[in-house]
Amino acid sequence: MQGNRHFCLFFLFALIFSCEEEEVSLLTYPSVYHKSELESTGKLRVFSLAGEINNNSVINRFIQNDTSFYNYYFYYINNEHGIMDTVYFVDRQHARLSHQYTNMDCMPAMGRRNLILTQTDTASICCTYGEVFTRSFSYYLVRVKPEVHSEFIYSSTRGDYYFGFWGQRKYVFNESHGQLVAPMILYIKHSVNYYSGFENNFLQPDFYSNLAVGDTVTLMESVILLEK
Repeated sequence: MQGNRHFCLFFLFALIFSCEEEEVSLLTYPSVYHKSELESTGKLRVFSLAGEINNNSVINRFIQNDTSFYNYYFYYINNEHGIMDTVYFVDRQHARLSHQYTNMDCMPAMGRRNLILTQTDTASICCTYGEVFTRSFSYYLVRVKPEVHSEFIYSSTRGDYYFGFWGQRKYVFNESHGQLVAPMILYIKHSVNYYSGFENNFLQPDFYSNLAVGDTVTLMESVILLEK
């Protein structure tokens, strides 16, 4: 009986190891991927504190207000240098990501579905307005969150506070048919303080539960494709 249990454990470890090897082997080393295209994966969505809004008249009103912003950012991310331009995989433990005109050394971690690149160096990252990063909209919005080691006041003028944090950014990819696929969320937050921008990440399903009363968020999900 004891021998059978050991055999079963050995078989289980071998199976897990072989699956992990299969996932990791999808990438070859060294290899370089370059941004090739940006594709939309859905229509504009509208959220409030109560959840997603499905009223067409409300959605159409926000489409009229926000379409020009999303068209601009869609063009900007797709055609301008600096946004997820290049990923260079040195080996299984080292990668270099060119994003926002910065080259960052990262550590790749391949899971069953996602490839996460984590900055190897702890950096001072700025900034969020009005509240520390871990209580900000951009933190609640995304599913894969950066590692935050500490937070600090970056500047304060006439009662307006800007916060930064020490931490390590995480960047999200999938590997599919020889391409890297980077999920991208384009968003606008309509509130007393107007926020807009984009995040390389997956959407956190319950992010809206942290909105304030009266806040409304529109967003569009897209992907950046990178090819060898």
